[in-house]
Amino acid sequence: MARIDDYKTARALAAQELSQRNPKGVAARSRSAYFYEDGKEGLVVPYFGQLRRVTWPEVVLAPGDGGLELPLTEQILILHYLQNTSGEEPQGANIDFKQVPQGGFYWSAFVSRALKPLLATFGHDPEFYLRVAVAMGGEPQDFGDASARFLAFPLVPITHVLWRGDEEFAPEAGILFDITIPRHLPTEDIAALAGASVYRLMAAARQLRAK
Repeated sequence: MARIDDYKTARALAAQELSQRNPKGVAARSRSAYFYEDGKEGLVVPYFGQLRRVTWPEVVLAPGDGGLELPLTEQILILHYLQNTSGEEPQGANIDFKQVPQGGFYWSAFVSRALKPLLATFGHDPEFYLRVAVAMGGEPQDFGDASARFLAFPLVPITHVLWRGDEEFAPEAGILFDITIPRHLPTEDIAALAGASVYRLMAAARQLRAK
């Protein structure tokens, strides 16, 4: 597991590299909104439907509403998306994690970060999953017994799929990506983003169950 210092280093390196780029070009390629105000350039990029501001020349990330500081892991994912995206639109053809470059190498991390938490939280209650997913901006899909598609970034959809299971088979879960995802993020970040897509639903599920 990465240490906090590793995250800080990764964030600093990504911010330094991005600071050398033209924010207008980055905004256009990432499908973000460019702005110029108070002598600073920047862009606003949606992250799971929530707006995040990125300003130049010193690259700083903040919530769109000026709220609390963003988690380092989230900052890194946003910076890496802005760095790596090719600007290619989703094609509507899905692949699973093993089909992305080096997906087999990062498979155990993907399972522990995303698949196991998704299955543990929602595997025995697909209807509850769908309720939480829709509340969090998910668009229901026709896969499995319950499924929903989320737009992690403007060009990066992620789809969760749940199968209920029965007396013979245990519940199962899957996470699908558009076939273009390797043109937007490195494989390690794909695993981290999948985990982030699940953790936000887990937090929402805890709140709903507490009511």
